[in-house]
Amino acid sequence: MPLNVPKEIKRVNKQVLVELSSKSERLNLGRGREPGWLDQYLADDATGSLRAILLERPPKPCYRCLVLIKRADREVEHFLLDVLPEDFDRLENIVGEALLTFTRWALSQIPLSPLPAE
Repeated sequence: MPLNVPKEIKRVNKQVLVELSSKSERLNLGRGREPGWLDQYLADDATGSLRAILLERPPKPCYRCLVLIKRADREVEHFLLDVLPEDFDRLENIVGEALLTFTRWALSQIPLSPLPAE
């Protein structure tokens, strides 16, 4: 198992997230959203991202990942999900122009608070 967190950003869709969340549930790993919730509230055509942010050990070595994806109501959902390294590696990388487009989209989802006038 690698000692560093991978730098790649992975592409995920609703089906993949439901499968990863189900596996995480079976293995008693962390998941920010239950498989049933994902199935009910994510848009069927939703495509999002998964980015490893921490290396976790117990109860099984895994990456704690940040997920960004659109719900059926078109709002953006973000949550944590623990993913086994071999499952993470199998996912498609977001690269090139798609990475630039994704980064612009992700940054546009961050709410900005207006600064005080003074």
